[in-house]
Amino acid sequence: MTSINKKIGILTVGGDCPGLNAAIRAIVRRGKQLGFEVLGIEDGWEGLIGKIRVRALKGEDVRGILNIGGTILGSSNIKPPQIKKRKAKIIKNLEKLQIEGLIVIGGDTTLKLTKDILKNFPIVFIPKTIDNDVEGTDFCLGFWSAVQTATNALDNLRTTAKSHHRAMVLEVMGRNFGWIATYAGLAGGADFILIPEAKIDFERLCRTVERRVTKGKRFSLIVVSEEAILKRGKDFKIKKSNQEIGEKVAELLSKKTGIDTRSVRLGHVLRGGVPCAFDRILGNRFGVAAVECVSKKQFEKAIVLKGDRVLSLPFSKIKGKKKVNLEVYKTASIFFH
Repeated sequence: MTSINKKIGILTVGGDCPGLNAAIRAIVRRGKQLGFEVLGIEDGWEGLIGKIRVRALKGEDVRGILNIGGTILGSSNIKPPQIKKRKAKIIKNLEKLQIEGLIVIGGDTTLKLTKDILKNFPIVFIPKTIDNDVEGTDFCLGFWSAVQTATNALDNLRTTAKSHHRAMVLEVMGRNFGWIATYAGLAGGADFILIPEAKIDFERLCRTVERRVTKGKRFSLIVVSEEAILKRGKDFKIKKSNQEIGEKVAELLSKKTGIDTRSVRLGHVLRGGVPCAFDRILGNRFGVAAVECVSKKQFEKAIVLKGDRVLSLPFSKIKGKKKVNLEVYKTASIFFH
């Protein structure tokens, strides 16, 4: 049996998502096989800012967590300026742990902070975010589970929309990008999708909904990404307010067409729940690959998915955020009728 004399640290940072526990489980299992003790740092950056919050993770700690959402290590959403102010403390605490490498599981903001704060520290990064906006990887951990949740919501909204002859507007997360809206909209048969990457013609949306009514289709499903911007026109003056975009679209659509319209905002529901099969598999593959990078002393790398291959990509190759694949949006728009 391999003797354990080396240490790996794990950190889950930022918004949670399904699939994190699959990655943690894989890191612990593969780490043990390669002779590492795995230390789980609790509550994201908070576990390194003050008193170190850490616990050794053994096989029994990760047994049965593959299909559980969230993260057993906890996470936190401390603002970047606060983290940067504590840079020296974070590095000092990491040095105390005497780890061979740190596996950071986070999104785009986490990667930027990691590259800045822990420069030259032995880091391997696993991209996770339901927004799917990390450059360099086809898909991030958690994205497909969020798509499935949004698709299920559209399936449910369809029956109530049909029953009451309504237009239903579903608002989904995604920050500045329309990945969830586009993919869930296509999977759920949305009649219109509004995303930040595509100019929104509100007149066309209204015509689409009205045309459906004239064809005897007395309901419509519209998906809108949270940062979508409505095209201003003489009939649609959008005033700044605390009203969410989904509510705005529903209100304006009802006012312009006279069709009974309702809005639903999924919000953090998209982050929760059981991970789908894809994210369980991706978590396993990302976790194993990250440990193997540490074992080979290949640091300042991100574990990414390209096609069906899991690769390690130097941080220097990841320079921006990833917009939605407009070819997929174009396919979805074929069904706007």
